[in-house]
Amino acid sequence: LQAGWLHVSGVLAAGMLAVVWGAHWLHLQAVRRTHHCELLHCAATAGAVDGDAEFAAFINKLQTTICDEVAAMDGSGRTFGVDRWERDPSNPAAGYGVTRVLEDGNLIEKGAVNVSIIQGVLTPQRAQSMSSRGRSINPAGGDPYKAAALSLVLHPRSPLIPTLRADVRVFEVAGAKWYGGGCDLTPVYLNEEDACEFHAHWKEVCDAHHPDYYPQFKKWCDEYFYIPARKEHRG
Repeated sequence: LQAGWLHVSGVLAAGMLAVVWGAHWLHLQAVRRTHHCELLHCAATAGAVDGDAEFAAFINKLQTTICDEVAAMDGSGRTFGVDRWERDPSNPAAGYGVTRVLEDGNLIEKGAVNVSIIQGVLTPQRAQSMSSRGRSINPAGGDPYKAAALSLVLHPRSPLIPTLRADVRVFEVAGAKWYGGGCDLTPVYLNEEDACEFHAHWKEVCDAHHPDYYPQFKKWCDEYFYIPARKEHRG
């Protein structure tokens, strides 16, 4: 019998001009054929993040922390490779990204933890799309913007451990900032205990900041992850 769960959690509370940061933690339990249980976890905390430099430093540090902890838990001796790219080699100010991937591990079949920090000018198509969602942006485009994000996806080798996806991001244009993010588990075989513990940790983090956050953000997620054609939620 093999069973287990993999959790990466953090507060990625979205707001028009504010972001709530709480505890970030990484949790893995694997039950092996010999019924030997191995429990490993990582915790990282962050305070309020203000300004471009602070947010960039935060996600770069978080990327390193997550990669180191996942590689240690995997136990295969493999590490996350590093591929740094420039958005425009002729213009360093355009931004950069760091792609990190681990493959063929003991527990992780393939996992990626990526960071991107870029800036540019909004195209008319992008500006129209954003303004149509109620944001105060010139639909003609042309406004400078900045964006930074950390995203990850971890595919476990065992089908009894759910795939995990998470991201945190900020987008700034015309003097306004939008913070957002999310985290979800996608199981092959649904384990109610996994789902309950996953939501319990998110609720605990959200409740530390405001009692309305968890029900509000959970409602958004339930709507976002619903698949009408299948009449079910993804993850």
